[in-house]
Amino acid sequence: MSKAKKRYSNGKKKSSAKSPSAYDRHHLLYQKRHWRGILAELRNYGYCVVPIPKNTLHREIHEFVGDIPTPRPASAREVLWELKVLNRYGGISDCDNIEKRLQVLISLFECYEQPTADGLKRQLSIVQQYKGSH
Repeated sequence: MSKAKKRYSNGKKKSSAKSPSAYDRHHLLYQKRHWRGILAELRNYGYCVVPIPKNTLHREIHEFVGDIPTPRPASAREVLWELKVLNRYGGISDCDNIEKRLQVLISLFECYEQPTADGLKRQLSIVQQYKGSH
């Protein structure tokens, strides 16, 4: 076996041990490949990334919600600016749970981009179903 294959297989063994209580960073605005420039800045803004249970909720969201439609760059710039203002004046914080974050994003995007808001609503529905069953 070549060194490269051995290195790859060793790396796979290390990462395959999964804890049922493991958390993962979930980008509320996904998939990465669709979000470039100002869109990527919004996607990676701290409020749009939340830790959630990896093997349960994270898997369900990606299984049942295909992708979040990307907004126009001008709309993304406005939403990002509004998030920064809300953060600065205490309207939102990094301690907010995933439901509140989704509700804030939905309310902001409903003013600019309804398809993006609808995708976030589907994601919120999955989160609420998950929280209701646990």
